[in-house]
Amino acid sequence: MKRAPRWVAAAVIAAAAVGACTDVGTAPDAIVALAFDTLPYPSVVAGDTMRDSLGRAAPLRAIAYNASGDIMANPSVRYLALDTGVDIDAGGYLVATTRTGGTVRVVAAASALQSLARTVLVTHAPTRLAVSGAAADTLKYALPDAATNVSKTIAVKLTRDSAGTPVGVPGFLVSWLVTFHGTAIARSDTTLASLWDDASKKASGLDTTSADGGASRVLRIRSNALPTSADSFLVYATARYRGAVVAGSPVKVVIHFRPKTAR
Repeated sequence: MKRAPRWVAAAVIAAAAVGACTDVGTAPDAIVALAFDTLPYPSVVAGDTMRDSLGRAAPLRAIAYNASGDIMANPSVRYLALDTGVDIDAGGYLVATTRTGGTVRVVAAASALQSLARTVLVTHAPTRLAVSGAAADTLKYALPDAATNVSKTIAVKLTRDSAGTPVGVPGFLVSWLVTFHGTAIARSDTTLASLWDDASKKASGLDTTSADGGASRVLRIRSNALPTSADSFLVYATARYRGAVVAGSPVKVVIHFRPKTAR
């Protein structure tokens, strides 16, 4: 049985201390703590059901714990929207009914418990993904390897058409991939190169489009393992909606590299 994190034990103690006030029981089938930490997707398209990264309709899901700190199977949890414009059915499926933009707060509830609110962005269906900036760049790296062996920002933009004008689409996941000599480099493999979130300084091959539809990564290369002759990596970015790739995907950016001493 998977055990609860430490904060659940604290919640159980607190529930016991105020049991008469909150009517929280200690039976194995009584929910004493709720964890509503993740959403199936950062956003929902106006007029559509919330979907996961594979395009499948996906319900909201909270984790419920009993007094022993065990995760409960099939707990009776309700999901409520604190803002208008969306509906959530008994199965936890969220539909953006009348709202066409902005954010909606949702919570999980059970008995006298209510989770912290999660924020869902209401967005629009995208029509195209394209490079935003240079489609090729050259990185002159240092030997031996150094933390400065990082490319310029590699940026793409996800858009939809509004009266013929591209408008950025926020809240969509963009997946990134690096290849070298035609072979994909696993996200966990940092031997040659890895993609990083320049803002948080963390290795990551997944980004969420910002308010203007932009997504970006930088490429960190490991020069000690690279050939000293000039070569290149290919970086690909892909966005999907309802399981299908958005037009323009995958976007390709070429990162040429060579030692700083090379001409």
